[in-house]
Amino acid sequence: MGYMVYIGPKFCVQAVMCWVLLVVACVPVVRGQSWAGDGDGEDESLSMDIPLAPVVITGTRTERTIEEVPVRTEIIGIDEIQMTQSLNLADILEYQSGLRVENNCSNCGTSEIRMLGLQQRYINILTDSMTTFSGLAGVYGIEQMPMITVDRIEVVKGGGSTLYGPNAVAGVVNIIPRNPTHQHAMVDFNYNIMDGDVSGSRPNTNATGFLEYVSKDRKIGMYVYGFQNYRAGVDLSDDRFTEITRQDLMGAGTRIVYDPSEAVRIAFDYIYSTEDRRGGEDHEGLDQPANLSMLAEELFHTRHVGAVTLDHEVTDSMNYRIGASVAYTGRDSYYGGVAALGYAPPGSPLHDSQAISRLSARFPEFAAVFADPGGIFYNPSWTPQLGYGTTEDILTSVDTVLNKSFGYDHTLSFGYQLRLESIEDEIGLGRSIDEIYSNNGVFVQHDWMITDDLEFLYGLRVDKHSEVDDPILSPRGTIKYSVNEGLDIRLSGSSGFRGPEVFDEDLHISNVGGELVVTQLDPNLTHERSWTMNLGINYRPASSITFDGNLFYTGIDDLFFNDLTTDDPSTDGIIEATKINSGSAEVYGVDLNVSWRPGDYGLELGYVEQRSVYGESQTLLGTPGDPVDNEIIVGRFERMPDRYGVITAFYDDSRLTAFISGKFTGSMDVPHVVNNRLTGDLLRNELKRSDFFFAVDVGLGYTWALPWHDHSSFSLTAGIKNVFNTFQDDLDDGPFRDPSYIYGPRFPRTFYVGGKIEL
Repeated sequence: MGYMVYIGPKFCVQAVMCWVLLVVACVPVVRGQSWAGDGDGEDESLSMDIPLAPVVITGTRTERTIEEVPVRTEIIGIDEIQMTQSLNLADILEYQSGLRVENNCSNCGTSEIRMLGLQQRYINILTDSMTTFSGLAGVYGIEQMPMITVDRIEVVKGGGSTLYGPNAVAGVVNIIPRNPTHQHAMVDFNYNIMDGDVSGSRPNTNATGFLEYVSKDRKIGMYVYGFQNYRAGVDLSDDRFTEITRQDLMGAGTRIVYDPSEAVRIAFDYIYSTEDRRGGEDHEGLDQPANLSMLAEELFHTRHVGAVTLDHEVTDSMNYRIGASVAYTGRDSYYGGVAALGYAPPGSPLHDSQAISRLSARFPEFAAVFADPGGIFYNPSWTPQLGYGTTEDILTSVDTVLNKSFGYDHTLSFGYQLRLESIEDEIGLGRSIDEIYSNNGVFVQHDWMITDDLEFLYGLRVDKHSEVDDPILSPRGTIKYSVNEGLDIRLSGSSGFRGPEVFDEDLHISNVGGELVVTQLDPNLTHERSWTMNLGINYRPASSITFDGNLFYTGIDDLFFNDLTTDDPSTDGIIEATKINSGSAEVYGVDLNVSWRPGDYGLELGYVEQRSVYGESQTLLGTPGDPVDNEIIVGRFERMPDRYGVITAFYDDSRLTAFISGKFTGSMDVPHVVNNRLTGDLLRNELKRSDFFFAVDVGLGYTWALPWHDHSSFSLTAGIKNVFNTFQDDLDDGPFRDPSYIYGPRFPRTFYVGGKIEL
């Protein structure tokens, strides 16, 4: 069956609306004097001079040094991204204290971020403060976001600011793109080898190209870039099925910045990417049509993301920003394979004898079963299209904020935000989604410097969600008290909600023991409410040492929960889960961080001790009273360790870089559906307590200056990720495995080497 992505009229209409809005907004402010520059296109930023202390924007939407900002913000810089050879967002966030990145499926490799005990659906992922991460993009998107254009990543844990959407409960991850600064070209290449039985002969390669231009009058700057990432499928349990999904990603993009005056900046961003992701039967099976493979999950993604922002400093005391974006995500998918969906028996016009012969030869233990019309693989409703699906997601966002200062003591911020998302999902498993969700939000925020040492940031959001009858009020606030120059105390509180709509986890199909798990929404589903509190201390006894401590608490009411007991047993081969409201939950703990950076070297340590518990026990798996499909009742979040952390030591003198990092993951509860390996019959459900893991990464790099000009250089890097090959030792195996029974580090031991040339 072929795959084709169609961009429908809704995408075009929403895109035109956004561009018209930005053009209208830009017309009256493209004026004034161009800011000073020598015109040679070298060594000068398009932006104003940067102070010595790092400047952040997440939290207040105004430029503040990191020590002054009332909402505590952590920075991941470009140096750390390059030093650790992090290729995408998932890679670099693994090194950030308080965050975890996990693989949730051995068939398709879906990953998610967890922050301070909460799942990715409670985290707002932004690009240049704009929402471009849709519900569908959230399934696989954190591995599709390249780091080639990133200047820094700002991480805010917990609430406290009204400026970000209602679902920013656990916090915000804001990817800040770099601005063009000089004529520049770069080519970067990375090659890596993973432990395990690798499918195919194509090597794991990652390549990026980057070309940058700045006009002589310093008013226009732009760069274009392209990237390619390939990762082969890997079998780690010697069962002829992959645990590491094959991924073939490529894309290109551009950023154009226009500064008509010192007070005005207009930026345009566009990125296109396409990805082929395939897991299941390894080696020859990965190249077969998906429905003729013993087991397969195959996904083709296409993404178009465009955004325009206007920043205007009207006076020294007033500025505003207007932004609009459209993100299109298309997915053609297949979930199943012979083991899940069956095949046509001998004598049927749909019977594929060649495919059955291949499978019988490769899986001799099933040869007799393939010849049995009533056997475990026989499905009377089988057709070649069964298991295929198409999903389209269009996310339109509008973001406006106006900041007005009244002297040094008071700054008022006003804004309006629109999030409009349409989802069309058709799969051959009895599920059809055609929904449009919208959320209109307005907010006001007051930043009050009560004294030089005491600051109060507070505000109110009012959101109207299309699936909720009444507007929802979300008050948020932060108090910062500076005891002295080296000690700050922050107390914040916030409320938020998630609307009763389809989220990323609902669009993922699980293949468990040959049955496909499909999620649908309860008709009576209502919105989920949350409240967070954070108490933080930031202590700097010396300029090179920082101690951070953060007590956090989140309470959730009307909790969203996927109920498997609603399955209709008459739909053979398909398990219907229903998203319902089911009680409450509490997440609480402490996040501790130590940073020591005396010069070219440094040491960073982060540790989280937390608990994520349900207010009422939940039925995670099984049917009450069934001795085989036994009920698994839980009182705490699954796949959430009570403790985790990271420690990194590094050296960086701009020529030589070296690091060693250890990532610690404590024990956690992991559900497991146990099936007979040969027949697929359910044997039992169980809740396993995992081992703890400590994965070590090391890397080394060196840069040589080239003689052509100041920006010319050549770099070599090499390293090992997961040095001791710390990985799950009880992987499920066979075509009837439970692919969600995977935990611990995302990848086995991986050797890498890379080179980069800049001109």
